[in-house]
Amino acid sequence: MATAAVLNGRFQKVSLGSTSKLLGAGTYTITGATRKTLDASEFGEDIDIFEFGTADGGTITLSDVLYDPTDPQQNTLRTYVEEGTKLGHTSLSNLRLWINSTSYLAVGTSGHILMTKAGEVRADRNGLAKTSFEGQVSGAFMWVRDV
Repeated sequence: MATAAVLNGRFQKVSLGSTSKLLGAGTYTITGATRKTLDASEFGEDIDIFEFGTADGGTITLSDVLYDPTDPQQNTLRTYVEEGTKLGHTSLSNLRLWINSTSYLAVGTSGHILMTKAGEVRADRNGLAKTSFEGQVSGAFMWVRDV
């Protein structure tokens, strides 16, 4: 009987490129792809008829990131938002969401990740300062790759 692969968070990380780890990352979320449907119904139909339309590659959220204003990767992500930089799958600083020590999620070959949110700082009197980042997957789906 086959069992599911268990993905332990202690082997996961977020990096820009293969080695530049985003310090303080605590949680990442990918909403996943959504295929839109188009209404192809006409007069006289009792039940709506749909056809497939385009797809949305999803949104990536990095939350509960320990805020470090000196971390080069956090500053790079903030700069990407400010300058409207697209992260391609082959760029040296592509976004990689590691699922274990040898495999990661990255945007497909024809796609980009558009970083859309950065700069938030949440602080608690009895806690650690946190920040978050968001990006939109564009032009391709996210795929698992191996090193």
